[in-house]
Amino acid sequence: MELEARLRAFAAFVRRRSFVGAADELRISQPAVSQHIADLEAGLGVKLIARRSGALTVAGDLLANHVLRAEALLAHGAYSIRALREPEASSLSIRASGTPGTYVLPEVIARFQQANPGVLIDFAIGTAAEVVHSIRSHSAEIGVVGAFTAAPEIEVEPLIEDDIVIIGPPRLKRKRLTRDDIEDLTWISREQGSGTSALADTLVGEVGITPKTRLALPSWEAIKLAVRRGFGIAAVSRLAVEEELANGSLTVLPILPSKARRLFSIIRIREAKLTPTAERFLALLRDHCARSP
Repeated sequence: MELEARLRAFAAFVRRRSFVGAADELRISQPAVSQHIADLEAGLGVKLIARRSGALTVAGDLLANHVLRAEALLAHGAYSIRALREPEASSLSIRASGTPGTYVLPEVIARFQQANPGVLIDFAIGTAAEVVHSIRSHSAEIGVVGAFTAAPEIEVEPLIEDDIVIIGPPRLKRKRLTRDDIEDLTWISREQGSGTSALADTLVGEVGITPKTRLALPSWEAIKLAVRRGFGIAAVSRLAVEEELANGSLTVLPILPSKARRLFSIIRIREAKLTPTAERFLALLRDHCARSP
């Protein structure tokens, strides 16, 4: 089930914000995209796109809200019909950003798979932008992200709060550190693009600390290992270090404000009825997060 060609061209432009991007998504020529949108504008009697800037007009923004939601509902409806027609081939597609995808979802997915061995689960981790794209392009039914930019066809449900903490090796536990001591330590973080690192940098700047030496590593596990071995300190999600804090292999340094928090949320297509499989999974995920300290 699809929208007619003119509306599909307009929806692709809204997602990609360019005629070239829309043509690439639809696998048609750029002039064909332009003509479809021009025909749509002629039929409606209004301009939808400011040609010089590529920005949506007021009418374009209003139509985009409806078209994207309609397109998402149609695609989700087709997906639900397939699930109804072939219940024995039930599947569930989930996407998550780094922290929830590594430290929240795996345990829930494992428990769900154990209770539902016949369900084929497609789970992948990406950036928040990649997760949102998967939901908008209907390649995933459920997403879990921290940072999120609102989209008209996506519904957001708060799931769990997460503290950002500064961790150090056990030798720094209860040690009184001056600002100079803290700035002289090597600050270890993820590569550019990490939501946790970006938020931590903002918080550290707000308390007046300017690290002199930085080290970027490609994963949270590598960062935790480097900190445990005494090579520096790092700003991480508390969810990522619960086990290490419990066993004493890492310690929290009281540098950031006590309310250095962010929210992880479930994202899905707005007003779309989830498949029974997805409903069962979300019930398990909500229960798991509600029980988390």
